[in-house]
Amino acid sequence: MKKILYLLLLIIITPLTAQTVTSFTDGTPDDAIVLDSNGTIYASNFTGDTVFMFNSNGDAQPFITGLNTPNGLAFDSNDNLYVCDFNAQTIFKYDSSGNQLDSFSISGNPSGLIKAFDNDDVIFTNYSANTINRLESNGTITEVSSATELNGPVGLAYDEAGVLYTGNYNDREIYKIESNGDATYIAQLPTDGGPLPNLGFIAYGQGKLWGTTMGSDKIFVVNPNAVDDYTLFAGSIQGGMDGDISVATFHTPNGILFNDAQDTMYITDFGSKNLRIISGIVLDVNDFASQTAQLKLYPNPATDILNIEATVSDSGTYSMDVMDALGRIIIHYENESLGLQISEQLNVETWSRGIYFVNVSSGNQTVTKKFIK
Repeated sequence: MKKILYLLLLIIITPLTAQTVTSFTDGTPDDAIVLDSNGTIYASNFTGDTVFMFNSNGDAQPFITGLNTPNGLAFDSNDNLYVCDFNAQTIFKYDSSGNQLDSFSISGNPSGLIKAFDNDDVIFTNYSANTINRLESNGTITEVSSATELNGPVGLAYDEAGVLYTGNYNDREIYKIESNGDATYIAQLPTDGGPLPNLGFIAYGQGKLWGTTMGSDKIFVVNPNAVDDYTLFAGSIQGGMDGDISVATFHTPNGILFNDAQDTMYITDFGSKNLRIISGIVLDVNDFASQTAQLKLYPNPATDILNIEATVSDSGTYSMDVMDALGRIIIHYENESLGLQISEQLNVETWSRGIYFVNVSSGNQTVTKKFIK
């Protein structure tokens, strides 16, 4: 096997993405996010008493006030808004003008909330009871799951086929909820510790699951069809920097949601009480799309040694590039091998902290994943 290693520090290439983060600093949103049928953004303030409504300019106005700890949010098909009030142990229902229509007492702490996939019922998580439940408009509550794996469930998401997923706030584990209520393990997202080493919410978009890790100030993308197959999408150190996704920082990200087109993501920062908008999210056909071209980076984040494992589509020559956040190639490999399995170790101990990309190409397929130092 012949290996050629180049260290190229100053070659600038076209940036990998045009994904941009901006902030709405009005209001104090820090929790769940939902869109009405017109695409208007609503976000709850768990540490306050308000659900805010945002216009396209980022101006916020209180839509509902006087709550205790507003948490999960969901609209039905008539734009009636359901709100989980965590400590009040109640789910409230409001019309499109903010008038209360109904309230439903919950034995426990209602947390996450999503419109049912098949009708206008709502599905909610009961944080303290470790259950997922269905609430009908007449107040009837039926249990969807009480699987033993549920540990402070909050996040809820449906895929395009109506498969339900949930995320545990306490241990950052994500599960698929089967039709019989069983929970199938998907992934446990990493944490850097901190005062809130928890999973915020989850979302589904572009064929993937996405989750916020609050104490780590990061957003991860998860393959729902594998086990512990996740990649850092955004975030590094704690902060509030806007701009390109490669350098943007977050402050305890919590709520997460895609728009209908799945090219824009909304995040609430629990720490700064700002609403963050990630625009221009590109559909990436490389990540998780092929069973013959796969890439795994671990540990991620990496402190000294980064392990790179790849399965390529063709035997023979493959190339591997490692790039920094500006798209500059810092390491380039070209390997000639008859095998389809690639295994490399990269010493990053002396590298600067930040986001990097590993790109593996073989034949007509390319796989790119991010890692953080």
